[in-house]
Amino acid sequence: MDKKLNITDIYSMYRRWVISNPGVVTDVETVVTWSSYFVAGKINKSPIISELVYSLSKLLSLFNDRIIQEAYGNDIQHYGLQQQIKLLLTIIHYCEVFVELVVKNRWGNKGKWTVATFLQIFKCSSAIILLYRFKELPIQHPPVPTLQRKKIIEGIDTDNKSNSFFTLRRSGRVLRRVDGAPPIALRDWEPINAKDDLPMNIDIKDLMQAELLHILKPVIHLAAMRLFGTKSWKQWLVALGIDLMSFRLYNQQFKVLSHEQRLEISRRKLGLVLYLLRSPMYNGYSQRVIEETLQSASSKIPMMSFICGPIIQYLSHWQDIYFYMWAS
Repeated sequence: MDKKLNITDIYSMYRRWVISNPGVVTDVETVVTWSSYFVAGKINKSPIISELVYSLSKLLSLFNDRIIQEAYGNDIQHYGLQQQIKLLLTIIHYCEVFVELVVKNRWGNKGKWTVATFLQIFKCSSAIILLYRFKELPIQHPPVPTLQRKKIIEGIDTDNKSNSFFTLRRSGRVLRRVDGAPPIALRDWEPINAKDDLPMNIDIKDLMQAELLHILKPVIHLAAMRLFGTKSWKQWLVALGIDLMSFRLYNQQFKVLSHEQRLEISRRKLGLVLYLLRSPMYNGYSQRVIEETLQSASSKIPMMSFICGPIIQYLSHWQDIYFYMWAS
């Protein structure tokens, strides 16, 4: 008896496979993601194909993360407005370069910058909602982070302190359970923090202003590029100045931020290195230094020519596609 598989049956089979083989799923996603880099320069319209493969791999990973989270997670997932906005921003984050390349191929640079402007305005508006309505700060990049699958599958919840303390009803005092204390060698002898909320003595105004500057930077930078030109030092300095002002405000409250918040701010600070790869710094100074360094490594270190050669060949092309101020 023939039985035709419908979409629901196919999805159920795929879901069972993902839940039963999370390690294999991760390996497949990694291979697909890396294949997008090897596609570059090998076929016609390779940038578009490469970005398509990359975007699909990231969307697949995001989809699989939700399947695994729902299957192994201890908490019931509620996809309210906040989560929906973060999910939509994450999808745009993975697909925006592909969309820009497709539009540029069809309608030229004018179409590309028009789409880029609409995307950045939408992202900016959505991020402002997260900031002011849901007090989401700093907003992660991407807003929906990659799931720590091993921890979820092995039952190691990221909030593993939840069973290590209890709160007295009348006084509200937090006490550690006898079996909830870590080994002596790993104890810091600090009072346990039962909440991940911001401390009471924090200046939330500074943090809101710092995050607002970070959110508005793409739109301001686009306006500066329109006003001064894409190769002008003025638009480069405008974006750098906004970043530095945001970091200055965050640094005033850095000590009282949570570990996750500090990681996000540190990641953004590392992103300052990318200013070396952005016009006009790249065209005037960085390109020559980077190419000379890669050529020197290629000639002095065995097998490095297989890595440095393609990088030198496509570096300017990648710089033109990827290294926008708002992409970090």
